[in-house]
Amino acid sequence: MTFFPVRAEVGWEESGPEQVVIIINKELSSLEERVANFLGAPKSVRRPLDEMNSKLWMLMDGKMTVNQIVAEMDRIFAEKIAPAPERVNRSIADFVKMGLVKLHKTGFDEQE
Repeated sequence: MTFFPVRAEVGWEESGPEQVVIIINKELSSLEERVANFLGAPKSVRRPLDEMNSKLWMLMDGKMTVNQIVAEMDRIFAEKIAPAPERVNRSIADFVKMGLVKLHKTGFDEQE
């Protein structure tokens, strides 16, 4: 079956060339929120991605299938990502497990 990985509605930014930072809001109980406010603790976590996962993140926009993304990652990173299918699929699965990516059976067209 063909799947199109799509980034979930989470905050993220490009912090430099080839560098993505994902911003995850912490889910705090009311007590934890009061303590965080009192201590001035951040209510979100910033997770910088390495070069390969940053590129993968940018490619997961719903326009390419998993197989197309694997081929593109292999083309860009060659030996650094070998074996590409295993590494890319594992990374996508990790993003899905963290709730940062969803897999759709149909892709988005270019107009979206």
